[in-house]
Amino acid sequence: MSDEIHINVGGTLFETKWSTLQRHCDTLLGSLTTTSEYYNNVKKQFFFDRNPELFNTILDFYRNGVIHFPTHICGWNWKQELEFWRIPVTDISECCYPKYIKYEKDQNLVNYIKNAFVVRTAEYQTHKVSCLAGIKQRIWLFLEEPTSSIAAKIFSVFYLLIVLLSAITPMLATYPDVRQKFVDIDILIYWVNLNGLNLWINKENPKEVMFVTTVAPKWLKDLDLFITIFFSCEQILRFASCSRKKEYFKDWLNVLDIILFFAMWTIFIIDQLFEEKLLENYELLIFYSVCYCLAVFRLLRFFRITKQYSALRILLMSVRASIKELGLLSITFLIFVLLFANLIYFAELRDPTTFPDMVKGLWWSVVTMTTVGYGDEVPKSALGRIVGSLCAVSGLLLLAMPIAVIAGKFNDLYEKNANREDFKKLHTIRKICKVHPASNIITLKQSKRLKNTPDLNTRELESNSDNKIFDIDM
Repeated sequence: MSDEIHINVGGTLFETKWSTLQRHCDTLLGSLTTTSEYYNNVKKQFFFDRNPELFNTILDFYRNGVIHFPTHICGWNWKQELEFWRIPVTDISECCYPKYIKYEKDQNLVNYIKNAFVVRTAEYQTHKVSCLAGIKQRIWLFLEEPTSSIAAKIFSVFYLLIVLLSAITPMLATYPDVRQKFVDIDILIYWVNLNGLNLWINKENPKEVMFVTTVAPKWLKDLDLFITIFFSCEQILRFASCSRKKEYFKDWLNVLDIILFFAMWTIFIIDQLFEEKLLENYELLIFYSVCYCLAVFRLLRFFRITKQYSALRILLMSVRASIKELGLLSITFLIFVLLFANLIYFAELRDPTTFPDMVKGLWWSVVTMTTVGYGDEVPKSALGRIVGSLCAVSGLLLLAMPIAVIAGKFNDLYEKNANREDFKKLHTIRKICKVHPASNIITLKQSKRLKNTPDLNTRELESNSDNKIFDIDM
């Protein structure tokens, strides 16, 4: 039997030796025989319907024993080729392996971004549904997807204004010039003593005195009630229109809304029915304060703006993708804080006016390493100042390390998302062209706008078509 073998790849004839291919018997070419399905008895050659340009690199693997990839070919092609020819990934050369891995990393990054932008809690599609389901679908898209319509976009702006207003009202409630005085502190204390009640108020604390001797104006209470009703109705409609209730509770913003719902209505009930009890019942006051603190977290509803601005969502995804680095930073930071808390305590041991215990040293370490430096606790001895200098420099170096990692991940995610948005807009134009071929002139103008307006809403392009498409998975 001749040692020569003829291989036809995509119409291009290659000639090599059996002995060369049999160096790697576990691969497809290494295990070829004349009884193989790829063998042509008439032409006495093997035929493979593959890319002949890539096959030279495959043959070089059998000659040299290692795979070297050309840089101008996409990694997806090489993955398909290696799988077809049954060549293991471990045979890729060390110099080319990063190129192969880069493709997989980029692909995983693209899938990560794509999955983040999918509306998982609704999964409404464009097929025809019943009347009730259609109403729920429109309500869900109106509340959850600002890009679904102009009305939804207007509502999202109004929603954010209400969130901003809900963040301002607690601040106004603590401003003395806004509140209205209704009783003097001495009269209040006399009335409490007269009724034999136990008053917890510290007369020397002006903040406590302000809260028990003044009340919020009626307009501020009415505004707070309006905000509470607005968010309650919005949350009820959002939950009722969601097609998958279990998925609804997997979104942390929805869980936050539920917590805020109970906290805000609890505050309202206590203000209306048990306001006088707050003066004599310290436990009720603590419960009221906890609910009030929880209500402050309604400012986090600003994160719903990520539905409208993908760049903000990319920023949050960058932080989430850097959890390991941030965890490592936290552990390292904690170690250094404990280290310098011990060092500064013993360095200032001879000074009776500084650092009475290591707990103060912990506070000093945190504010020094974060370069805040309140100055409430400072070393006075020469050794203490040396420790303080080392603590400050260590904080600078420690905090600077993860910045490059987080910034790099944000840059990668932002670039991939920009490419995804352009790709999505391109396909939107293509769909319009298929549905309405006569609208090619309008589409051409819109395609020019894509270059100048990177944040162009794809719904505007689809509005020219009678057959509107809402593709939330692209």
